[in-house]
Amino acid sequence: MKSKKKSSFLSKSAPYLLFIYCLAVLLFFLAELKLFGLDEYLRATNQVLILFALLIMPFVIINMPSFIQSLTLKVSDKEFHVQLNEMESNFSQTIGRVQRQVSTSEQSFWPILAGEDVLASQRLEGPNPKIIIGAKSDLSQMFFTELLALAIRHDNPHFVCEIRYPNGDSMHNFAELKYRWLDVYMDYTGTCLQYFNIQHKTEAHEVKSANTLTDELNRYGQGLGIKWLGNLGCSEDYCLVMTPETAESEEITCISDLKTKGAKLTFSADPEFMNRKDCLLGLLEYGVKFKSVLPCSITDRYSAKESGEAEVFVGYESDPQVTGGDVIILKDTDQFFPRYLAQPLISAAVLKKFPEIEDRLSILEDCMNTDDLNNIVARIGKSNNDPVRAKEEAKLIFQQALKKHKQKQAKPA
Repeated sequence: MKSKKKSSFLSKSAPYLLFIYCLAVLLFFLAELKLFGLDEYLRATNQVLILFALLIMPFVIINMPSFIQSLTLKVSDKEFHVQLNEMESNFSQTIGRVQRQVSTSEQSFWPILAGEDVLASQRLEGPNPKIIIGAKSDLSQMFFTELLALAIRHDNPHFVCEIRYPNGDSMHNFAELKYRWLDVYMDYTGTCLQYFNIQHKTEAHEVKSANTLTDELNRYGQGLGIKWLGNLGCSEDYCLVMTPETAESEEITCISDLKTKGAKLTFSADPEFMNRKDCLLGLLEYGVKFKSVLPCSITDRYSAKESGEAEVFVGYESDPQVTGGDVIILKDTDQFFPRYLAQPLISAAVLKKFPEIEDRLSILEDCMNTDDLNNIVARIGKSNNDPVRAKEEAKLIFQQALKKHKQKQAKPA
């Protein structure tokens, strides 16, 4: 009862606090301009104004739902909608969404600002050189790190592989690889194409082959100290998904249907998808516009499904929700998305010092298909995301890949 009275008092006081805050800032501003003689009575440094804002704004924000029901921000044709009347009960969740977007952006700047790791070359010296393996946040990446480590250490047990899982989003891992804060990680063809604005189709709108795209990437990689190796044969393609019930009721089967029907639907996506040319930015150019976009973390992309906060979601073809039938994939009839084939990226400096590593990683080329990856991700998920299970799965795939590689080498030329 006491808590309710306190909450009621704060809610009623919010408009007055906001009014006092705005009035005080206005008076300080007029005083700084030396108008109306206010400078004789009021003087405020920037520090005082900042401290004043920090003091009062938390009270205003917490109680904002009492006098503002909702807030929509529109930036570059994207709308971010926050239902403030739900903010009081879900305040930490709302703040968490904002923090995820900020941290995703800022983490990519660190290796760029820090420059090249001055200890990178030293790390590769000695009897036990250390190879750092980066990774993104999803379960397939947990598996890939273990697979890369097995390949690198095959017939090279003196190597020490340090796995960094998770290690941020795609851009962060790519920047760290360029500046040698890590040595190798697994990324996807479609993701890397957008770094250099490489189109996955020809001018005749024909889809380029995987080898052609890898060659194009390596033309850029030569100047960056990065090399793309052959793909594993599996993909983790992006897709847009809906629940079967919603897709049926809205009569939506293809991504192109969203050009006319997306304006009344809310889309949920992680910050990386929201800010990439091959993802949401490209969808806008393609003609797909949503009523609003609800941010989420990459590992919690379906959080708004049960609550009904969103109707359309970004998915990977390996998601358990997709393979299990909880959601259906909207057909990509115009091949909007490129293929996202898994392939290792490695530092050219590492290959120069240890050329045998490229031979070891070549064992992984065409070692598995997408169904294999989907099943592995599902099993790791059922084991409560256990890294030990990921390592066991990697061992099985590597043993198969090694056997296949030896058979291939044994065949006469």
